Amino acid sequence: MTQPTHLFFYGVLQEGLGPDGGDWPFLKGLGMGAPATTQGALYAIPHKGEWFPALILTQARYSAIVHGAIHEASHVDMGPVDEFEGPSYTRQAVPVDGWDGYGDTCADAYIWTDDLPEGAELIASGDFAQWLQEKGRPIYSGG
Repeated sequence: MTQPTHLFFYGVLQEGLGPDGGDWPFLKGLGMGAPATTQGALYAIPHKGEWFPALILTQARYSAIVHGAIHEASHVDMGPVDEFEGPSYTRQAVPVDGWDGYGDTCADAYIWTDDLPEGAELIASGDFAQWLQEKGRPIYSGG
């Protein structure tokens, strides 16, 4: 895949989430983030007692605003990031609102491509961090 100019993170890789407050070593070179949103359906996926999100691009009735952050990413080695996300996701460009105030920026995001597993929960608010806090669920730690 090509090197993205921007990345949109909506889950575990957001600053302040994940182990050590989201200080993932494979994100070296990632630029400062800014709050942003995109459209889709956001689900929480259980994994060994921890949870991570899955964004599905859809125009269905469950489509909502998905909250996250956009980052400048031209200096990030994407191989380790793609490997961390794994085969259930594909990285693709999505329209993102919030970077420039006009809603016409595209950023690569990791889109869920597998069937949703048993126990997946719709996050109606589109905000994974808020969902974790409200439900008292532990975030996926990468293990």
